[in-house]
Order: sequence, then C-alpha cells, then structure tokens
Amino acid sequence: MSVITLLCCSIALIIAEIFFLSFFLLFIGIGLLITAGIEYFIGFSTFGNIYVGQSLSVCICSLLSLILLKKPIKLWFENSQHYNDFLQNASGIGEIQDGMVYFKGALWAYKLHDSKTHDTDIKLADSITSALKEGDKVKVLEIKDNKVIIQLSH
Repeated sequence: MSVITLLCCSIALIIAEIFFLSFFLLFIGIGLLITAGIEYFIGFSTFGNIYVGQSLSVCICSLLSLILLKKPIKLWFENSQHYNDFLQNASGIGEIQDGMVYFKGALWAYKLHDSKTHDTDIKLADSITSALKEGDKVKVLEIKDNKVIIQLSH
C-alpha cells in the first residue's frame, strides 16, 4: 500500500476510536501510522514482498504500542475524569417548595430524621408533612437513596 493509503487508514482508525471507544483501534491506528512513516523514509521494497513487510510492521508496531502505551493512557484518562461528587456527605439548610425540599439547586423528596431514635420515621414524616409550609427552613442531614434526610430547624 502507498504511504497515503496507510496514512488515511491510520487517521480513520484513530478517529473511529473516538466514536467507538474500543480502546484498541487507537493502537492499530498508531501501528499504521508508524508503518506509513517507515514506508515513507525507508520503504518495504528492500524486504522482499511489500505487503508482507507492511503487514508485519503494522502487527508489531500495534502490539508494541499496546504494550507500552495502554497503561499510561488509561491512567491519564482515569485522572482526567476524576471529579468530586458534591452531593456525597452533603448537609446544610434546605427550603420547602412544592411539598419537597429545595437543596443544592434541586427539589428532593425527603424523609424526616427522628433525633431520639436516630432513624427516619415515615409515619411521623407523614403527620409533619401537613405542618410544613411553603418557605419553611429544614436542616438537611444527608442524601440517601435519592432522598434528603431532614431535621426540622427550630
């Protein structure tokens, strides 16, 4: 294959990696890219059959790039996608809006925390729900199972 064909195939595989996220097309693309460079500077005509030399070069370069680059690339992606979940261990003051608790920019369903038993009491929460008015402030203790655990602010 010509240098242009090898180069186009390598670029196509590297771009395809972006869409398919298979994490192996990248290394085959790198192997094709290196083979295109070898073909441009040295050429495979000195090795006998051009296609056999190019095929071996693609296989060897892809395998070597996989072995040498997979771990550093994975570490780079893991570090770049690390984020701090601001809702874990969240606590603060929320406000009753539309029968839910407005907290950290979102409306949450809630459970009431009983300070005596240190448990959430659904029956008590049902009786207090009618006593909570629009705009009342409540203390949010934590977020659990997609609900906020609240304690009435006194």
